[in-house]
This record gives sequence, structure tokens and C-alpha cells, in this order.
Amino acid sequence: MGVQVTEVQKAQRRVKTVRAIRRSTELEGSRSTNATRADQDAYVSGTITAAELRDRVRRRYNIT
Repeated sequence: MGVQVTEVQKAQRRVKTVRAIRRSTELEGSRSTNATRADQDAYVSGTITAAELRDRVRRRYNIT
């Protein structure tokens, strides 16, 4: 029997992930654009998945 991850735990993980990404970007002397931050916020709220976040950012910056 495996351990089930609750929705609250998933949400906490998304918050932690986005905070780490933003912190890393800021340590490099940069800042995410407002559009990227809006996408990150959508990911945190569970509106989009990590894959959708990745795809939006790649599309925005023409990354293949």
C-alpha cells in the first residue's frame, strides 16, 4: 500500500517549487516577466499543470 499525496500537499509543493524558481532567477540577477509570473501563479493555483507552464514559457521565448 503506497502513501497517498493529498491535494493540500500537492499545492504546497507547487508553491515551494515556484518560490525556488523565482529565488534562483533573482539570485542570478534577473526577474521573471509579469507574463511568466502570471503563468507561475496559475500553476500554483492548480489552473495549469507543470507541463502547461513549461510549454507556455517555451512558446513565449521561442525555445524548442
